[in-house]
Amino acid sequence: MTTRPRATDVARRAGVSQTAVSFVMNGLAEGNVSPATRDKILRAAEDLGYEPNEVARSLRSSRTRTLGMVTDAIASSPFAGRIMGGAGERAAADGYAVMTIDTHGHAEREAGALAELVRRRVDGLIYASMGFRVLDRAPAARIPVVLANCTARSEEELSVVPDDAGGARVAAEHLLGLGHRDLAMLSGHYERGADGTVAGNVSGPIRARAFEEAVRSTGAAVKVVPGGWEIRTGYAAALALLDGAPPTSGSAGGGPTAIFATTDRAALGVLLAAAHLGLQVPQDLSVVGFDDQDGLAADVVPALTTVALPHAAMGEVAVDMALEAVGGRLTPRREVLPCPLVQRDSTSAPR
Repeated sequence: MTTRPRATDVARRAGVSQTAVSFVMNGLAEGNVSPATRDKILRAAEDLGYEPNEVARSLRSSRTRTLGMVTDAIASSPFAGRIMGGAGERAAADGYAVMTIDTHGHAEREAGALAELVRRRVDGLIYASMGFRVLDRAPAARIPVVLANCTARSEEELSVVPDDAGGARVAAEHLLGLGHRDLAMLSGHYERGADGTVAGNVSGPIRARAFEEAVRSTGAAVKVVPGGWEIRTGYAAALALLDGAPPTSGSAGGGPTAIFATTDRAALGVLLAAAHLGLQVPQDLSVVGFDDQDGLAADVVPALTTVALPHAAMGEVAVDMALEAVGGRLTPRREVLPCPLVQRDSTSAPR
């Protein structure tokens, strides 16, 4: 019967101490083992088919090499699920697994989900939101907690969020750079709480404000119209905006030559309204969305120029921050990730 190789076998094969092997196999090589020795140990382990015993390693280190993730509705989201994918891939690359509980938008389930993951002895927690939210406070736990796609209002925290404002400015710069001077924006629907702050998803007002300021700062005109988040609301808003006022660059009384919608779904509504009115996109009207939603932005005709949300990258960075915090190497901070423009077929210079 073949004997399973042990750490002592790897040490003997590599000509190093068992302590050096332990440092490398437990991810502690930096500062303890030279890169050349590390490579020698890894080659020896591969040659011997050595795999560390995760159960024994967990018992020795008091770590389970598992992260917990609680989400509000990401598992059922058409695009924010990429946060989970990014987190899972990055964790696996570091020898960790991610245990996820989706509360399906039921806030009352969140405390129970967090408690359950802590009970299962995860090393750290990630709380991920489908839409960019500002929480009254970060979830409380005895282990490190990282917020993904959300921040806490009242305290310092570890968080990673999208640069919604920067993305909206990139959209404005793109349209202005094409020569558009008569623009419109469909702003998303949002509600304010009793204290006057935006409740729920705060992306809409952030994007709308940044786009409007970027356009007006150049002297160009922008008409702001409530357009909601959905296809039907974007369609209705664009129909009301364009019907009887066709796009006419530089002409008094004409409609806008470009429309920015704060979501891809509302932008699809604009495309449908343009088709209903006999307008060609982008020849008569340029359209830009926001989200780069899977199964929508790249698949409509014409393919939608949009601003991408870095969902996968947020998941990856959240895991990096959680693992650094577990190792005691991280102080509270907020990482803001860029939202790049994805140029496709729905924008061009005005006629």
